[in-house]
Amino acid sequence: MKFTCLLRVSASARPCASFSYLAAVLIALAMPAAEAHAQRDDQFAWGLGAGATIPSGAAKDNHKAGAHASLMFGIGSVDSPFGIRFDAFYSALGDGPRGNLAIDQGEATLFTLMMNGLVNVYGSNRRLYALAGAGGFWYDPDGAGTVAVNDFGVAGGLGVWLPGINGFVEAKILNLYNALPDPVTGARGRKSAQLFPITLGIMF
Repeated sequence: MKFTCLLRVSASARPCASFSYLAAVLIALAMPAAEAHAQRDDQFAWGLGAGATIPSGAAKDNHKAGAHASLMFGIGSVDSPFGIRFDAFYSALGDGPRGNLAIDQGEATLFTLMMNGLVNVYGSNRRLYALAGAGGFWYDPDGAGTVAVNDFGVAGGLGVWLPGINGFVEAKILNLYNALPDPVTGARGRKSAQLFPITLGIMF
């Protein structure tokens, strides 16, 4: 099943002349049901993804890159360039460079749940797509004196659909509002964290 581009599956059959009349009738009766089933399948898709999460800006001062995994559920319309995808994203971030920060965030785990709108932007087979979304996040550092933070985040990015494996490669930017403390005073929830997840995924 191809979700990112929501390509239409064509179910057609052409009975050979050597087939009996009964076989031809059975095939003809099966065609509408098969096509309807294919269209329903094209409207929904599950996906799994994994890759690297690269910190940027203030997040880079606090953390090193880490790995992530994601679970996705997509909804779309047959022959439409638009779709909706819900992403559950989990990432582990490494301890940062331990510079002149008021609070060392240490290592951290991150969970986000976002709703994304997708639109196909290039290619006859709708190979390139863009997405933008919003949702909530839970950020939990393990450094001394740190606390977990829950807040609002947004995302945007580009992806390339790989039809041969029903997969995709996707690069996004996540902006997590008020995730990090002030680097000088240590006041909590004063800095946003920007992260760049790069994901290889597959849809079912």
